[in-house]
Amino acid sequence: MSSVMEQVSVDELPLPGRLRELLAEMGIRELFPPQVEAVKKGLLDGRSLVVSSPTGSGKSLIALLAAARVVASGGRAVYLAPLRSLVYERAVEWRRLLEPLGGRVAVATGDYDRTEPWLADANAVLVTYEKLDSLLRHRVAWLNDVDLVVVDEAHYVGDSRRGPVLETVIARLKTMSEDLQVVAMSATIPNAEELAEWLGAELVVSDWRPVPLREGVAYGSRITWDDGSEQRIARYTGTASLDVALDAVAEGGQALIFVNRRRKAVELASRLAELATTRLELRRLLAPEDNPLGGLLERSEHRELNRLLHRLAAYGVGFHHAGLAAYQREAVENAFRRRVLRVLVATPTLAAGVNLPARRVVVDSMYRYSGGKSTPITVAEYKQLAGRAGRPGLDREGEAVIVARDRRQALHALQAYIHGSPEPVLSKLVSEKALRSQVLAVVASGVGGRGGVKKVFENTLYAKTYGLPDAHIEKTIRLLEDIGLVASGSGTVEATSLGRRVAELYIDPLTAKTMLRGLSRIRTKRMALHDALFIAIWNTDSVLVRPPRRLMLHLEAEAEEYLEGLGYDTYSELDAASIALAAQALYTVDVLVDWIMETPEDEILAKYGIDPGDFRAVTEAAAWLVYSMQQLAAETKHPAAHWLSLLETMVKHGVREDVVELVKLPHIGRVRARLLNRAGFMDLHSVARASPEELAAKVPGLGVARAAEIVQAARRLVQERR
Repeated sequence: MSSVMEQVSVDELPLPGRLRELLAEMGIRELFPPQVEAVKKGLLDGRSLVVSSPTGSGKSLIALLAAARVVASGGRAVYLAPLRSLVYERAVEWRRLLEPLGGRVAVATGDYDRTEPWLADANAVLVTYEKLDSLLRHRVAWLNDVDLVVVDEAHYVGDSRRGPVLETVIARLKTMSEDLQVVAMSATIPNAEELAEWLGAELVVSDWRPVPLREGVAYGSRITWDDGSEQRIARYTGTASLDVALDAVAEGGQALIFVNRRRKAVELASRLAELATTRLELRRLLAPEDNPLGGLLERSEHRELNRLLHRLAAYGVGFHHAGLAAYQREAVENAFRRRVLRVLVATPTLAAGVNLPARRVVVDSMYRYSGGKSTPITVAEYKQLAGRAGRPGLDREGEAVIVARDRRQALHALQAYIHGSPEPVLSKLVSEKALRSQVLAVVASGVGGRGGVKKVFENTLYAKTYGLPDAHIEKTIRLLEDIGLVASGSGTVEATSLGRRVAELYIDPLTAKTMLRGLSRIRTKRMALHDALFIAIWNTDSVLVRPPRRLMLHLEAEAEEYLEGLGYDTYSELDAASIALAAQALYTVDVLVDWIMETPEDEILAKYGIDPGDFRAVTEAAAWLVYSMQQLAAETKHPAAHWLSLLETMVKHGVREDVVELVKLPHIGRVRARLLNRAGFMDLHSVARASPEELAAKVPGLGVARAAEIVQAARRLVQERR
């Protein structure tokens, strides 16, 4: 493992002069040791690399240098990341460096049934794993001309949900181009040599960090560090995690506290702010000169949550979790970056997203809750959290501290986590759900029969490690044939028209099977609202609202009765898990109906106990699944296809059917659509006939300039229909 403090001047690299100038403008004049090693291993000669080095050690620049080489030679580079936030963060860096070199940088992260033709004009494309998978399923031609693929957070290959997607995407790209340069990067790949062998890549492994990291365990009033030294901590609050965090703040640093539940994130942040209201020493330690989240109070939605975030920020404290709306998360992140928030309590989702370092990272628990169970976090998960410690240019060292509840736990934390090694990254490809989706995707892409399918899967990590999963693939092909998605013969297999559409829609083949059965049972032009929504979301592709436990028995009984009405024999066809899923789906249907009936969002959140971020995930997933069902209806010539297209818009925007046309206009959401309707603007034609002044006068808060854009858009849409 390399840790030598060797540095190389950018001027010594074989780079275009303009690129050197741009790097200098970014303050980059010398390379970090992992970057030096990457160059020596052939980064700028087109060699594939696996780079395993800590957070902050310069992996992003390694990727950028590879992309700059490709773009300068007229080639095409693709960047892959697991999260949209990472894609957009990297896009800023790539545009800053590549566009002055003549590069065209494009980003695509959403809508899996769009191919975004304009991506073909870019020579640097940044996407999520799933978006690239979607583009491959749509047989996008420009993917045949990719020279470089950068895989960020490559340890996700071992993730049970995202891993099979990433692994198969890489395998398909390697099958399409044997000369493809792959640069796979992660802070935690203990078996990096295995990934390097899989990718035919050189290996760069380094423990060098720009800010040294020390790790420790807090128990009682002491932190025991990894070198055996001890440090006393003051009892500011009597809550261990808060006191460990405040110990760093007292020395001028910031602290990130990672907790395993959202509720605890809110509780700890609220407790600290509450104590600061009465204790002058805490207020002096934490409080900013002005409140960084004042803008949240101007928002019309999520008022209670915005007031809470604003109140905590007045004392230099915040919380962060996936249940916050996107604008709330962004506001909290920016306030922490500006060092206005001194303590941020977060769930681990923050560590998987944008770069947000702190002087000290406090890990409140070595356990996490999932599916109502408490399980230990992995060493790799802990190392990901610890990697956030230390801000380059601000801290001499970063600190990661695990909080233990007793002596036994403290000893375990030291041995297993502080001095332990992360678990190896292993393929998760051979799960039934993963193979259903990926085998169909490969077949639908037209790879050339069973031989072509075999060739793709031979390029997977699974095949490299365990051998080709022939039996699993054949079993999956038979299942897909039973559903009607593929047709196979001796040595041949090809997707049916329906199978190609299911692959493009990016849904589980079993989800398609459930939808098709539901559609076959109801052959009317207008399906009942509850029926349509239930058939669309009763599957594992959906995001469902968890009902209160006290309602589950009642809901399961209701689900059995409902499913029998749809023609299912609940005793012979469905197991307990399917019925429990149906109960959750029925509960979620009630949420969606309230949304479509234009109940204010804050009322829905309060009624069902949902956080804004979760609610957005529920509605986005439901809209996508309704769209998918509409596409299957169109493919099978179902009479409800047109009505389902209206329902998709209703779910997407939370509106009734009578204003579906209006929400297609710019600046018109569910509230303004209803205001337009009440003012007599019933459809696109009535808006197109209006003057901007008339529209602005009848719709409060619209303004003439914005009204002019709306009228112009309405006239354009009306013209397109003629």
